[in-house]
Amino acid sequence: MMQAWQGSSGRRLAQNLARWRGTSNHFGCRPRVQAWQRGILPCSETAATASSSSAAPLRIQIRGCADATETLGVQQHVAGTDTDVPNQAQLKMVFLASALPFVGFGFLDNFLMILCGEFIDNTLCVAFNFSTMAAAAIGNTISDAAGIFSGGAVENLARKAGVEEPPMTAEQRIHAITKRWQYAGQLVGIVIGCTLGCCPLLWMDPNEGVRQRREKEREEVFDSVITKVCEILQAEALTLMFVDEASGDLVSSHQSANLPSSFRWRVNEGFMGHVYSTGQFVNIADVKDEALYNPALHDDFLHTGIKVQSILCMPVFQGKKVTGLVAVINKMGNGIAFSQKDEDVLSAICSHISVAMADDKQSFEQIIDLCQQSMQLQGSPEYSTSVASQRMATLFVPALEGIRNVLGAEATSLLLLDQASQELYTEVIDGPLPPHRTPVGVGVAGQAVQSGHLLNVDCRSSGWFNASRHTNYQGSGLEVRSELVAPLFDTSRKCLGAIKCINKSGGPAFSKADEAYVQEVAHHIGMLLEGPDAGLRRVLALSRQRMQQKSVIQGMELGKGALVCSLVRGENLPSRAAEGAARRNTIDPYITFTIVRGDPLSDGPDLQKRLLQARNKDRKAAIRRFAKSDTILEDANPVWDATIALAMPAKYRDVDIQELWVRVFLWDYDSLKPDDLVAQMSFPLSEVQDGQIEQVTPRQLMPIPGQEGIYDLSDAKLWLSVSTCDSGASESAV
Repeated sequence: MMQAWQGSSGRRLAQNLARWRGTSNHFGCRPRVQAWQRGILPCSETAATASSSSAAPLRIQIRGCADATETLGVQQHVAGTDTDVPNQAQLKMVFLASALPFVGFGFLDNFLMILCGEFIDNTLCVAFNFSTMAAAAIGNTISDAAGIFSGGAVENLARKAGVEEPPMTAEQRIHAITKRWQYAGQLVGIVIGCTLGCCPLLWMDPNEGVRQRREKEREEVFDSVITKVCEILQAEALTLMFVDEASGDLVSSHQSANLPSSFRWRVNEGFMGHVYSTGQFVNIADVKDEALYNPALHDDFLHTGIKVQSILCMPVFQGKKVTGLVAVINKMGNGIAFSQKDEDVLSAICSHISVAMADDKQSFEQIIDLCQQSMQLQGSPEYSTSVASQRMATLFVPALEGIRNVLGAEATSLLLLDQASQELYTEVIDGPLPPHRTPVGVGVAGQAVQSGHLLNVDCRSSGWFNASRHTNYQGSGLEVRSELVAPLFDTSRKCLGAIKCINKSGGPAFSKADEAYVQEVAHHIGMLLEGPDAGLRRVLALSRQRMQQKSVIQGMELGKGALVCSLVRGENLPSRAAEGAARRNTIDPYITFTIVRGDPLSDGPDLQKRLLQARNKDRKAAIRRFAKSDTILEDANPVWDATIALAMPAKYRDVDIQELWVRVFLWDYDSLKPDDLVAQMSFPLSEVQDGQIEQVTPRQLMPIPGQEGIYDLSDAKLWLSVSTCDSGASESAV
């Protein structure tokens, strides 16, 4: 029995020892061979002696009985055999043991870098104007430094969690498949860790640093603005205020040095409260003359010793909402009050402040909205700008009151044209009329704007009276007896609106003198609505009209090659193309003359578009390429009896005369949209110089390419002649 036990014990020991020699501890630590070599069997008579070498077999001798000695040989694995390849369980443990520490490393690296980088971006970068990339670099340095000290802690946590590399031989640890699983685990671990480390992005505001930098830049700009605006406007004091949404008060944001560093102002007090509440600027020369004057507020402004004499205060808008204002106090120097130029300067500054208060995206969107609004303006662009609009509206009220008093009318109103809806709307009213809108072509004002000429009607006697419309007119209680409406035109005679006067006092209708007065007023208001350069445009138009006179053009260098066109009358001109029952049938004809190069018969169907573009460009030129007659309203047989000079374009003076033509175009004037091209005729310039066209005779009008059949031109003729400026033109009219 003892021998059997010793034999079996010896075999088990040899097997265990062979199994042990193929193992290794975590991270490749070598087993303690010496302890096993000195192992003693439980049997007191038994001793084990072990010896090993890299080449010799391990031999174990069990002594105790003479016939109980057994020698076991356990050969080591030979490199390159199948026993060197780790099994699937070992590879999975290698993957897991490699991945878990890197999850911790990746998490800490990204987590610390984002937190530190964000903090630095919002502090140091704002204070010292560092870039965001500098904040990222500093944050990454901090996270890498922290990783050095956290490496051991991460490995210890993994070990405590029971994640260790499996026992393997040295050959198994360096095997290619083991390395691939190890690298794959590290890669997966670092990706998962870095992804988890991005969690601060879930609660961080990515635009906070940008906002703080913009806030700092904004503060610096506003501080500079306060100083510069005081110098430009020559003001004693200035403050920039914004509304506190919580309390509803105005709070000073920036101010000149002679005002308190921070103060509040109630929105229902004084001129600043009025500006915030109404959205309208104020420019007061002497505050004591105004109802909003309060000695407690203005005689010792904010207890600074400043006595408010004059004030210019303008709102700051965000969209359509007033969010603040700029108040400029006391004009210094030689001025006693702030001028219109000061108003325009402060208006521009307030616009820039409004943009500076928003972020980049909002600012760009605001600019796009303003552009879109400008394309849809009701009336003149100049009239619709903030300061100009309010300034003119302030002047229009007494102006309309003066018109009403001069004419002895019960009510007057300024109507502007809304191009989008084709409606007239009341911009300014003097009298008992409510604000209202009128479609173009409806009523006296709508007909005057559509036709483009003044209307003076007695609504009861001339067939204009409509009981449903003119009794209790627009709900005002007025019964309309007479109306005088004068259209407002720009330089190109496109309608901008109208002046409407209702009910002549002491008479059934307005007189001819009233018509002349209102037309003169409409002329000046039209110039004002058109814009600041309207006067220059009208001077240019007047000069071009004078250049159409033969005596003027002969005294100039333009006389060489110039032509004289004698336009006598039209005969059986066609009716306007039907566009609905509201349109009138008879056209408003006028004629243009021009010299062109090339055969007119080669024109394409887009002739009208090209001519309108050329005429629009011609309006800005000192010398006209197109000579133009007067417009005769609603007449199929108009009489002009006009002599019109046409200069030879400079670019054609050296061109062979056989290549040049004189072209005559019949147009239909429209006060609301581009004029319509109706018909044409052409003459070779060579025939003009030969004197073949110098006699006034009826000449047939021809259709425009692409418009055949739209107008009936079978009997339409123009009585005219064309001759050279030297030969003169026949003055006879048939």
